[in-house]
Amino acid sequence: MNKRGQETRRHIKKSACSLFAEKGFKDVTMKDICEAAKLSRGGLYCHYESTRQIFQEMIEDMTDRQEDMIDSKIKQNQSAVTILDELLDVYEHEMMDSQASLSVAIYEYFSIPDISCQKNALYEQYLISANTWKKLMQYGIDRQEFYEVDIDAIFDLIVFSYQGVRMYSKLMPIDKGIPLRIIKEIRKILVRSDDSGNNKDAFLNPCDVTEKVPGFPEVCITTFSEGMIREFVKNNKAEIIANLYSANGTIPVYEIQYADKKMGLFLSRVGAPACAAGLEEIIALGAKKVVQFGCCGILNQPVADGKIIIPSSAVRDEGTSYHYFPGSEEISADRSLNERLVQYLEKHKVPYVVGKVWTTDAIYRETPEAIKERKKQGCIAVEMECSASLAVAKFRNIPMIQFFYGADNLDADQWEIRDLTDYGLSLSDKYMTIALECGLVF
Repeated sequence: MNKRGQETRRHIKKSACSLFAEKGFKDVTMKDICEAAKLSRGGLYCHYESTRQIFQEMIEDMTDRQEDMIDSKIKQNQSAVTILDELLDVYEHEMMDSQASLSVAIYEYFSIPDISCQKNALYEQYLISANTWKKLMQYGIDRQEFYEVDIDAIFDLIVFSYQGVRMYSKLMPIDKGIPLRIIKEIRKILVRSDDSGNNKDAFLNPCDVTEKVPGFPEVCITTFSEGMIREFVKNNKAEIIANLYSANGTIPVYEIQYADKKMGLFLSRVGAPACAAGLEEIIALGAKKVVQFGCCGILNQPVADGKIIIPSSAVRDEGTSYHYFPGSEEISADRSLNERLVQYLEKHKVPYVVGKVWTTDAIYRETPEAIKERKKQGCIAVEMECSASLAVAKFRNIPMIQFFYGADNLDADQWEIRDLTDYGLSLSDKYMTIALECGLVF
């Protein structure tokens, strides 16, 4: 089949998927799919003979994608924890998105007598998925990233929890905390933690130096641009409710109001250790959710230039995060929280890209060789705090939304400073508004 034919089939399946999610399998007709795909009857039947054929191919595609993704990452010798986190992020997102669930359609399809009798087709799909998951779990055990577990039992826990939530979400309202709790427990069962991960109490803890403030805002906004915060405080009502102290000086923590919601606002220090310490103390003060944003260097100009950059994951080329999170090379952001930011940006037609970033703690050691290697890994931007911030947030179970805006450009023959020294001031209203809107969706 030529490329155009393959694209048409993908378009048909994408159109059909929305219908199957909305109506189930039995109530969708080929006429419905014609209308949704904006194809003539002849155009549709040129590719598919029935809704059964379309649906079966969709099921096979979903299984193949997961299998291919895991096999590819294992061949690349990627961390088992990173692969697991990516899969669990997808599962969490799909469990929360009841509108896109195919669970009812799958049940109806495999309940059709002549299909259910064909070598037990649903069971065959189950076995394919089981083989893929078991391969990942054994890979993680062999690398000593996962505990020695009963692989069959853990797979059953994963697949039946996932499908159960998806099915029930079509029939009744589901608490959005359920998927998060399931994912958290699966991860806890599988992923080995070092001593720092098992023990929340260190010799020196944030609460030893920071006293909780009654009524402290649940949501806090933070950026790395002192000028941006100073400008916001100058033009808006803001009250100092706490301070963060260090030998570098005192950082005020403000209480602000946005759309009738109380939020905190504070400056994050540059660099992973200082930034992480500030986050720890903000959490100790009483923060429950954090929106963090700042500038970054562009590594892929065609993809990221002029856009809001949402990190899907971060390559951990700093030391702080490893004290909070097991030693995988990458750490993933929360997919469902990223989706909330994406929805806002799309609604307001703000250009954006979701992609991997590189967190380094050595700004003057971004060598051409290192840049080339990170670009090869798929990194589209470089910054200094993302992975450490994500690690603190995961360790303390604090939801965090992050985004970046491009400053200097490293995707050129020579470094381009651009507006790096502007620290985002020229577009501060835009960036602050995005951050505050994120604070509203928590």
